[in-house]
Formats: sequence, structure tokens, C-alpha cells
Amino acid sequence: MKSKVLATIILGAAAILLVAALALDFGGPKPTAGQQSPATTDPVATSPAAQPTDGPATAGTAEPSGESKKESAPEQSAPKPEATRPSWDPQPSATESRLEVPQAAKPSKFALPDTPKREPVLETAPKSSVAEGKLVKGFPKAAVPVPESTSIVQSSVQNQAKKVLVGVEGRSSDSVDEVLDFYAKHFEELNWLTTQSAPVEGTTQLSGSYGADSTTVTVRQLPTGATSIVAAGIFEVQE
Repeated sequence: MKSKVLATIILGAAAILLVAALALDFGGPKPTAGQQSPATTDPVATSPAAQPTDGPATAGTAEPSGESKKESAPEQSAPKPEATRPSWDPQPSATESRLEVPQAAKPSKFALPDTPKREPVLETAPKSSVAEGKLVKGFPKAAVPVPESTSIVQSSVQNQAKKVLVGVEGRSSDSVDEVLDFYAKHFEELNWLTTQSAPVEGTTQLSGSYGADSTTVTVRQLPTGATSIVAAGIFEVQE
């Protein structure tokens, strides 16, 4: 009996030693001082994720960024614009108004009157002179006429090259209106433009002119009942 127990103990000890030996063999040799432990090796170099593979990416591999996804996606062509008709219609409708070129204006039936022919008032220049109580010799009555019922106070003629200044002052027994009518008729015969004004109260001024020729007559009623006449004209000699 003792021998069986002893054999069992020996067999158990042998089994323990065998297991210990096998454990040492599987653990491998211990690293020396010049060698690094497998735990200190670079994880990047030994990691299988760092090495490219032909197969599908595993959970440990990094997913491609958004830009790479856009680049890898197939490009879609932009839709081509459809041809549209113009908004205007080349063929106008019957109700559409169209611009028309206006017709040439017809000549007017009204026209300006013909300009009357005006004869020169002075063809020769009289000599310069001044006279009291009468008209100077050669006084141009055709240029500055005097009513018959007029008494001369003074008269004058001044020759300035081709310009002649004529003046006369007198008293007439005719009324103011009669004297004005006399000179208005004279201007009308010469085809002169005539204007009338009242520069001073009680005084009437009648003017006639054409071109370089003009005559101004000032008429007023005197306290004596006579009509004062002062006529002055300037004329251009037409030789």
C-alpha cells in the first residue's frame, strides 16, 4: 500500500515538472539587454491597419474624407437649357398698332405779305444851317413835313458825312389829334413802322422808322390853345 502511494506522489511530481518545462518552452527566450521587448515596438509599423490591402477596409481603417468622396463620385452633366421663342412676335397681330411715318406737311395757304418797296428819303445832303422863325434854305420837307397852319419857331439842318439831322419847332392852330393824323399819314406813305406813346402827361409822341431813317414828333396842347410841334429826324443819305 505504501508503495502505491509513493508511486502516485512521484508521478504527480513528474507531471508538475513536465508542465513547468512546457510552459518555459512556449514563453520563448527572455530578451537580453540589447534587444527590445515586443511591447516597446512601434505600433504603427506592426499594425496591420497601416499596411494597404486589396480587400475591403476593416473597422480599424480610416474612412475617406468628404472631398475624396466627391471626387470619386461620378460627375453629373449640367442640364442643357431648352430653346425658347422670343417674347416678341415677328408677325404683329391685327390689333397691334404700328408706327407710321407722318406725311409731309402741306404748304400753308397763308403767307407773309410782300415787303413794300421803300424809296430813300434823302438822295442829297443839304447844307448845315439854323434859322429862327422860318425854315432853313433847302429844308427837306419830304423827310420832315410841317402842317400848313404852322408858324415856325426855329429850324435846323446838320450834315454829318452821310448822316443828316433835321429839326423843326412850331405852333399850329390844328388840334393835337389833327397834327398826329397828319404825321401818321406821312409815315404810312413812307411804309414806315409807327409807334405812339405818352412819355409825359399831356404830351403825345409819335415815332416812325425804317432802317437807318427815323423821325419822332412830340405834340402837346399849349395854354393858349395852340398845338406845340417839335419834330426831329435822322436820315442816311442814299447817293
